[in-house]
Amino acid sequence: MAPEGGGRESGDALARALVRARAGDAAAAAHVVRTLAPRLVRAAARILGDTAEAEDVAQETLTRVWTKAPGWDLFGPARIETWAHKVAINLSVDRLRRRARFDVTDAPPEQED
Repeated sequence: MAPEGGGRESGDALARALVRARAGDAAAAAHVVRTLAPRLVRAAARILGDTAEAEDVAQETLTRVWTKAPGWDLFGPARIETWAHKVAINLSVDRLRRRARFDVTDAPPEQED
C-alpha cells in the first residue's frame, strides 16, 4: 500500500472519503481536510513566506475542493490532491502579485496637515 499522500491507492481512498463527505459524513470530511491541508499549507508557505497567509490559502483551496467536488470525476485519471495542490500554488502566486501591486514603498509620501 502506498504511503499517505502518494500513489493511486491513497488517491482512491481520498476520493472515497470525499464522496462520503459530500453525503454528509463529518468524519470523512475531517479525513479529507487532515489529508490535504498540511500539504497545501506547506506549498503556500514556501511561496508566500507566511504561515498564517498560507493557512488562508489552504482554507480557500479546500472551499474550492468542496465546491468543485460534485462535478469532479473522483475516480478518473486526475487526482484531487494534484488539482488541489495546483489551486493552492495559483492562489499563492495571485497573492504575491497583489502584494507587488500594492507595495507600500511605492505609495506617495504622506501630506502634512
